[in-house]
Formats: sequence, structure tokens, C-alpha cells
Amino acid sequence: MSKYLFEISWEVANKIGGIYTVISSKAKYVKNKFGDRYFVIGPYLGAKNEQEFHFLPIPSKFENLVNNLANKGINVYYGEWLIEGRPNGFLIDFRKYLYEVNSLKYDLWIKFQIDSLRTGPDYDEPLCWSKAVSDFIEELLKDNEYKGSIFHFHEWLSGFAILFTLNLPIIKIFTTHATVLGRTLSGNNILFWDNLPNIDPEKEAYRFGVEAKHLVEKNSAKYADYVTTVSKITAEEVEYFLKRKVDFILPNGIVLTKFPTFEEISNLHRKNKFALLEFILYFFSPYYKSSCPIKNSFIFFTSGRKEIINKGFDITILALGELNKKLKKENANFNIYFFIFVPDNFIDINQEILNNLIAYRSLEEYLSNISSEINSRLLHSLIHGKDLETKEIFSSEELLEIQRILKKLKSSSRAPVSTHIFPPENEFLKLLNQAELKNNEDDVVKVIFYPIYLNPADGFLNLNYYDAINGSHLGIFPSYYEPWGYTPLETLSAGVMTITSDLTGFANYLEEKKLINPNYPGIWILKRKNRPQEDVIKDLVNYLSNIVKMDRSQRIQNKFEARMIASYFDWSKIIENYFHLYDLAWRKYES
Repeated sequence: MSKYLFEISWEVANKIGGIYTVISSKAKYVKNKFGDRYFVIGPYLGAKNEQEFHFLPIPSKFENLVNNLANKGINVYYGEWLIEGRPNGFLIDFRKYLYEVNSLKYDLWIKFQIDSLRTGPDYDEPLCWSKAVSDFIEELLKDNEYKGSIFHFHEWLSGFAILFTLNLPIIKIFTTHATVLGRTLSGNNILFWDNLPNIDPEKEAYRFGVEAKHLVEKNSAKYADYVTTVSKITAEEVEYFLKRKVDFILPNGIVLTKFPTFEEISNLHRKNKFALLEFILYFFSPYYKSSCPIKNSFIFFTSGRKEIINKGFDITILALGELNKKLKKENANFNIYFFIFVPDNFIDINQEILNNLIAYRSLEEYLSNISSEINSRLLHSLIHGKDLETKEIFSSEELLEIQRILKKLKSSSRAPVSTHIFPPENEFLKLLNQAELKNNEDDVVKVIFYPIYLNPADGFLNLNYYDAINGSHLGIFPSYYEPWGYTPLETLSAGVMTITSDLTGFANYLEEKKLINPNYPGIWILKRKNRPQEDVIKDLVNYLSNIVKMDRSQRIQNKFEARMIASYFDWSKIIENYFHLYDLAWRKYES
């Protein structure tokens, strides 16, 4: 039997979210294993695919398949997905079925009682595409060589195809990366972990209008040969919400070569930390009577999608507010600068901040241009034992130019908390106000809300995301709902200390495999499951307080352990979980 593997996802050559990251980052290793027996299948979306997919002529062995489907009104495109490994794949046009979508919904209601009366395009399009995928599979199997192939379906968006191919001689694997209901409940501030066994999944799905997606997901899990997910914590959801035990857990990996090596981390950290501190100096100095203290300071950050509860942004900000009060009482002689790297809707750029940045950079450029003259005068003054007065270092013309540049600086009465201006109802502003984090000069914890995607030409930090986190000391991600958790893993990969929570799949895996050094953990796992918020905040404050009180050698050792932990998650190692599942599935099928 020829062993072919087809991986089906709505996010093949269609970048939307986390599933795209998972499939694209591991594809190289799957391709290395299966070669030309590995194919990806995604939706044909016209121009949206152009940057992602290299269209190629149809190979002769697929010509009949493609022609037969074209005669039925389904166009299939062949080519390479332009990611590392360049896997071959098919993009399938589903427009034909958009005109028949009500008939498809009726068919699913009759056979599986999937109620889709309250659905829209975000449901209809994956449904129609999945039906076209099932036609593709049926046509493919007319060639006996493909019978017994594995078809690996990701998420409910491709799960319809499982239901349309029930009687075909293939191996069906269904992976849910996060349950529809789990994400919905947590997104609506329903703390379901406290009451998981007593939740009625169908009732809650109808309550929040996700019954159709939930029922597709539930039936996909029911009729798949194997059900997998990314972590034990999501497996718990699957068992309660979808009424099936997970067969395999397939943890997510990372491409470690995209991150600095052990040897590179220290040098890059110094370089990127300097860029962050320079920005901090520009950001705050015009608003404080004395200079903005950056010596012995710490740089913390959080990041992710704007899901206030799910990502634990509420816990983080409230804990930092308590930490600020605590450290002020202790007369701490350092500052903590906390960046919130979360894209959000804003009214406008804070023009005052931008103006000040331009003024500071103009001054920096001017001083750089006259640096040789300044150094010469400084050296002359030192040799002749003269007092180092300003007039000995700068000419009157230079002082005049410096004053002219400095006059461009503007400041309102209070330091801002963001590079941008927001409507008053912004959730982050409300949380910062609740936590009393207002960037007063005597605050130890100072905040910079950065609501745009980081890139080297954004006009403010001018760093990409990975450089910004590499220059930091700590990433904080105490998520309430996180089926896996790429942000803490990426932070560790950059050699940066990290805090996450026990409600993330990533933390579960670390604890299960005992990968954390108790003396120098590199990552701290905050206990959130079934605990009141005030206790969680107290624990987070204690973690943060202990981290800032570490000496330099302790911080270095923790950075080393952070990077060491990340090394266990390189796809070259983690991918073996997938290969083990595929081998077992084929052996069982053949027997």
C-alpha cells in the first residue's frame, strides 16, 4: 500500500491565525519524511493566494482528476505552498457550492442534526469548500493507489469533509486546536474551568449563537478515526464538550533556527535593550522634572491578540499596579518599564510623542555629526587641565543649534501611557486607571501601551517583534484560555524569562515532562485553575517582586534555562509525535 498523507486546512496558503503557524512551520519536516507523498489542501481564494502559492501545471497523474472535477464545476489548482519545505498542494475552488449551500445545510441537518439556521459567510464558505474537498477525495480514490491514505483535517472548518466522506476507504484524523465552545465561553468571561463537568455544551452553544460550529466540531470528532489536540488541557475540553476522548496529543513546535543561538543572545540583548531604553528616555523625559531613570531598570512586556480575559491582560495589569504600590513603599531604586504590545483600534497617533521623538533624534544626529570636534575639544581640555565647562566643549553656534532643537520639545502636564490616542472606553485604559498605573514621576512601574504591529519602520521603536522581546527581561502571559501558547515559547526561544499559567497547554507539557529546573526555572507557571482572582494576583505580584530582586548572575542563569527549555520544542524533535500517530494509523489500517 502506498502511504500518502494529505493535510487539509482552511489556513493552507491563507494566513489567518495560529493554525497557519502550526502547519506552515512543521511542513518542512513532514516533507522531508514523506517527500512527494505529502500534499496540502486549502481553499482557492483568488488574489489572496497569489503571495502564498506558486501555481504549477497539473502533473499528468492528476490530469483526469482535475478534468473530471472541472466538468462538475469545481476548479482545482496545483502548485507549491511558498513556505520552508515548499510542500506540493491543491487549492480548491468552492464557488459552485455557494449556490447550493442551503441544500448542503439541509443534508447535514437530516443526517447529523446540525442546526445551521443562524449562520453566515464564516460558516457557509468553509462548508462549501469542505464539500468540494470531499468531491476531490472521492475522485482521487478512483485510483486504487490512494486508498488507505491519511487525510488529516484541522479544525471544524475542514471537519465537514469528514462527514461527507464517511464511507470512503481512507484514514480520517481530526485535530481541534481549540474547541469552539471553550474559546466562546472564555471570550465571554465565563470562567468555565470552575464548573466544567456541569456545563451543558449544546445549551451554552445555543446561548452564544455558535451551535452550528459546535455541532460540526462534535460530529467531526465522533466520526473521525482518530481525534487529536495540542495539549492535555484542550483534551479535557474535548472530552466534556465534544463527548469523545482524545486519541493523541500533538504538541506544537517552533523553528528554533529563526531565533538567536546561545552565543548570539547576549550581544543581541545588549543591542536591543539599548534601543528600548533609548526610546523610553525619549518617551518620558519631557514630562519629568528630573531625568528619566533608566539605569538598573527592567523591561517587561506582554503581547498577543486583544482578548483581555483569555490572554490574562487583566491579571497582568492589576498585578503590576499592586507591585508598583509595593515597590514605592520599599523605596525601590529602579524602574520597571512595561510594554503592552497588543494591536488595538486607536483614534490617532499621539503627535506630541512623535514630535518629541523627532526632536530627540534630530539632536542625536546633530551631536553625531559634530562628535569628532567635541572629542577633540574634550581631549584638549583634559590635557591642559581645564575645567570641563560647556563653553569649552561646544561652540556658541553649536549651543544655539542645540537650544533650537530642544525648543521643539513639547509636553503636556502628564506623561502619556501610550504612543497613540484612544477613545475613553478603551479596555486597556480602563484597566490601567483601575490599577493606578498613570506614569507619575514617582511610579516605579511605568507603562507604554504600543497598539501597532512592531516593525523596523513603524516610526517609534523601529524594531521587529523578536528584537523587541530579545531586548526585554521578562514576558508576562498568565492566560486564562490558551490551548497551547506560542508567545511564551517564542519568548523563551529569545532567551528571555517568562511567566505563563497552568491553563495553557504549553505549561501542562512542561510540567508533565519535568522540563523546568526548580533552582533556575527560566519560566514560572502561575496557578490559575479553580482559584479566585485576588489569590492569583497576589501570587503574580510575588513572582514579579522576586524576579526584580534577583542578582545579575541569577538572571543570566534563568535566561540560559529559558533558552534551554525552548530547545526541547524544535519541530525537528516535536514532529515525531505526528509520525508516531501516522505509523500507528497505517499499521492498524493494514491489519
